[in-house]
Amino acid sequence: MRAARRHIAAITPVVIAALLLTGCTVRIIDPSADDARSPAPQEAVPAPQDETTPRATSSPDEGTEAAPPALSAPNAAERERLIAAATITMTCPSGPLDHDGAVVRVEGSCASLVIDIDAGVVIADDVDELLLRGSGTVVYAGTIGTATVSGSANEVYWTGPTPTLEDDGSANSLGRG
Repeated sequence: MRAARRHIAAITPVVIAALLLTGCTVRIIDPSADDARSPAPQEAVPAPQDETTPRATSSPDEGTEAAPPALSAPNAAERERLIAAATITMTCPSGPLDHDGAVVRVEGSCASLVIDIDAGVVIADDVDELLLRGSGTVVYAGTIGTATVSGSANEVYWTGPTPTLEDDGSANSLGRG
């Protein structure tokens, strides 16, 4: 009986570790979507207006078109900092990006952008099809049509509508701004 208990006590940590290490995670962040984990929304109460608060005077049909969605303030600041620190600036490449550890700025629209970078940063404008096969890479883009991520520990941020996403990797974070 004692031998059986020692055997179970010896293999239990191994089984628990194996169960914890076999899972993979994906996190899609879309601030405009409802999040089931967030508390129920409360009814908005308009702020009281005093005489110094300006009032809206334009009609809905008046003025310019609504501004496109943008990166969050911290991500926008980080994107600008990284653009200034870019080690490589280019137009849309014809082949894969493979400059490990580099900060790469890709200017202009790309039909296809293949990223084989490990531990790097790519700042792109608009991309129809994004393929990220590296690991530990951060991508900032305007709009993305389709994003396929097969590496691990990557971050992909975009400003446009949510693209078609496929994540075959692990521990990747994909989300709007």
